[in-house]
Amino acid sequence: MAEKDCINPEEHCALHACQLTYKERNPDIEKLFENPRFVCTNCGAQVHNDENVCNPRPI
Repeated sequence: MAEKDCINPEEHCALHACQLTYKERNPDIEKLFENPRFVCTNCGAQVHNDENVCNPRPI
């Protein structure tokens, strides 16, 4: 898999942190970033659940 590939492209635009950073933040979106356990190797976003980034790696 190439570094820029998304492991879950179906959810990319809806729930991935790299796309959510361009949307207006609300409490539901902010919850994704609380107590981060994973980092995206593509964009560097740190999130709690690995399904919210393209290429997750544990922090």
